[in-house]
Amino acid sequence: MSLNHQQTAQPASRFVFSDRWLAESVRLGLLLSPPGCLPITAQQHTQAEQFARQHASEPEQRVLRWAQSLAQSSGQLQGMHIWRQRSAWMLMLMLVLAFSAGVSVALGILGDGASPVNVVWALGALLGVNLLMLMFWLATLVMTPGELSLGNVWLWLSRHFGGRDAVLLARSFATLSSRAGISRWWMAAVTHVLWSSLALGALVGLLLALSLRSFVFVWETTILPDSLFNTLVQGIGWLPAQLGFAIPDADAVSAAGAAGNNVSAQTSAQRVLWAGWLCGALLVYGVLPRLLLLLWSVWRLRVGLNAFRLDIHLAEWSELTARLSPSAQSAGVTDAEQPIHVQPAGQPDRRGQRNRSAQGTPLVVAFELSDQIVWPATQLSDFDQESVASRQQRINTLARLDQSPPRALLLVCDAAQTPDRGSLSWLADASGRALHVAVLLAGQGTNSRRQLWRQQLQTLGILSAAVFDDESAAQSWLEAHA
Repeated sequence: MSLNHQQTAQPASRFVFSDRWLAESVRLGLLLSPPGCLPITAQQHTQAEQFARQHASEPEQRVLRWAQSLAQSSGQLQGMHIWRQRSAWMLMLMLVLAFSAGVSVALGILGDGASPVNVVWALGALLGVNLLMLMFWLATLVMTPGELSLGNVWLWLSRHFGGRDAVLLARSFATLSSRAGISRWWMAAVTHVLWSSLALGALVGLLLALSLRSFVFVWETTILPDSLFNTLVQGIGWLPAQLGFAIPDADAVSAAGAAGNNVSAQTSAQRVLWAGWLCGALLVYGVLPRLLLLLWSVWRLRVGLNAFRLDIHLAEWSELTARLSPSAQSAGVTDAEQPIHVQPAGQPDRRGQRNRSAQGTPLVVAFELSDQIVWPATQLSDFDQESVASRQQRINTLARLDQSPPRALLLVCDAAQTPDRGSLSWLADASGRALHVAVLLAGQGTNSRRQLWRQQLQTLGILSAAVFDDESAAQSWLEAHA
């Protein structure tokens, strides 16, 4: 599962759903910065972008290559491998449990052979719940996929026991599945494979019991005539008969009705007929429908997986796509005449990283705002605020961040200015001391200038979803991460 940066680019046709799933997971990981993920430095961001440009020609391919590179750096590639392995083992365990439950149900229904078996109750117990849930599933085909399915049980287990990145991977998987329109079909595939396992277990248990014990089959009634049961037996047995299963005739049905009072009234040949009737009904109405629906669901799932592509025109991908385009290689930042990078003695360089242990109160830092911008901001007055305009204020602010690392840090920048290397270096150092970081672009900067800010902030691990143009959105973000 490792990624070698010297690999040649694979054709677009060889990228599969898991590659796009990995890209979504990387994007969410950079946006949410979940605990446990390895920090990604600015250098790794740059290397990933260069790798994407060198080894892919199409926009989506570059995004996928970018994600593969960062996933290796952050450990998400290995995390996905672990998640998929554990999910597969959980599904296998659920299959074994379902099969064992089916065997146990069949053995329990038939009993030890000391008492006659009521064929109507036995068939109802073997097929009733399965058919009821099957009809419920068919009824939900016209509805939005719900939570009450065995597929969601499997996803819940995968999310809770799938390893370090399980929650992030499960969320990105669910998001992409919904966009691809395959949520219903993977849930259906898991549901049908589990019910198929249970039904096969019941069939195996039934055959095992019939092979090792002798049973007398009866039906009992107080008010219903023999003809009704004969019609019922013939109707249920018609479809299995097309596959070679025998149907008890009228004499066998009458003998089963009388066997409740006289066990010897049922011959061995009639018992064999009833045993075949039960097995045939369970196979045709319990096992085969689930297997056929499983194949159909898998087919629909494969069609959806093969057809799905990332919508790189969405806002969440568009800016990354622009940054990965070959023309973006020549785009850079304007160097300050005297770039200032303040790094206190003895402190590590934290650019592109996040402080996972930061739990201090949220902080708003206004960074070198012009006189045209009214500050302090009224809507952000509920939060601690600091202004940075000089070299000494840069040092003092970093010292405060070291003393009490905030859980949420909002950096307010002047959108009318051009991001230079000195400014970006300090912003990177400040963001490395907080757990969650966002940027508010204040002022009257042009769209192109704001776009440049967003591009450069992404090299610090601050994606466009955490870059705001108005105070209300920034306030909501602070409140959500407080």
